Order: sequence, then structure tokens, then C-alpha cells
Amino acid sequence: MKPNNATRQQLLDCGLAMAKEAGLRAITVRGLCQRAEVNPGSFVYHFGSRDRYLAELLENWYAPLFRQMQARLQQQASALPRLQTLLRQLLGFVAEHGGLVAHMLLDAAAGEAAAQAFLSTLAPRHPKLLLQSIVDAQQAGELERGDPLHQALFLMSALGLPALAQHIIAGKPLLPDLIQQAFNTYAIDPRHIEQRLQWALRGLRPLEPQP
Repeated sequence: MKPNNATRQQLLDCGLAMAKEAGLRAITVRGLCQRAEVNPGSFVYHFGSRDRYLAELLENWYAPLFRQMQARLQQQASALPRLQTLLRQLLGFVAEHGGLVAHMLLDAAAGEAAAQAFLSTLAPRHPKLLLQSIVDAQQAGELERGDPLHQALFLMSALGLPALAQHIIAGKPLLPDLIQQAFNTYAIDPRHIEQRLQWALRGLRPLEPQP
């Protein structure tokens, strides 16, 4: 018989693997317990309900990223390096976990309550850090003045969406070969992500005064 903490972790580990493979909607209590080789009674003992289980699963998955972002931002003294650091962390996370991110967005759109509840908690977390970093860079004269939300949308569209799209279309013959090859080559390769980052930030730099 597994110790209580080992059983709890086994359920969380198996659930995370299932979520990465097919999304939250694929996780049922019965299916999870079968995969984890755990009695359903142990699931109820540890988590009570599927919604509470999924809330803990997603928080355990996301919270380390947020803590790392907060810690790294405190190490940067000036505004633009803080923004670059934050974007690199977010893009690295999307490149590594984009499959689960894509599944979660689709789950939320399909009405999965756990996905919707988790997404509703994010606004005061990494999106707030991103917006504040953009404001700081604007005030330091390192970015063009503009609506921070609009600039954040531009940055994540240019940087994060290709990686998410790659995870969605991977293994599916949805696009012409040339476009599929471009996604395979450029979307999640760290060198090309860094290149897009530099292009995007260069595009937001203040315009030089005209003579």
C-alpha cells in the first residue's frame, strides 16, 4: 500500500500526463484511478471532487513558472531587460508546455469548468507582470508609448501564437506542406523564438525624431 503522499502525487502525475495528451475533458475520475492504479476511494479522500482535483493539478503546474518570473524580474535593474526576461520565460514555457496550454484553451471554449476557473485566476499574475513591464519600459523611453494591452497582444501574437499553433497542428495534415514545414522549422526552435523576440521589440522602439 502506497503512503498517502505517494498516492496523492501519483494521481497528480498521471493526471498531468493525461491532460498533456488529450486535455482536461479526457480526465475522468474512473479513468484516472485506473491509470494511476489507485482506488477511487483514495481519490475522494485526497481531493474530494474532480473540480478540486483539477484546480490543484493546474495550480501545481503553473505556480512554479509564476514564482520564477517574480524572482527573475527582481534581479533586473532596468525596464527593457525585465521585459525581455519575462517574455523569454513565457515563451520557454509555451514551447515546453504548449500542448497543454492549447488543450486548456480548447477545453475552456468547450465549457470545461476547471479550465475556465483556472484561466479566470490569471489576470493578476503573469499578465499583470507583463503589462507592468511594458509600462515601465515605456516610461523609461525604451518602448513607443501606446496602450500596454495592445502592445502585449502584439508581442504574444508575434511570439507565442506560432508555438501554440505548432502544438495544435502537430501530426495533423491541416496545412500545405510549405507552411507546415515553416511551423516545424521556426515555431518552437529557441533560436528562432529569440529572433522573433528581437524583431518584435525593435518594432516597438520609439521612433527616431525626423530631421
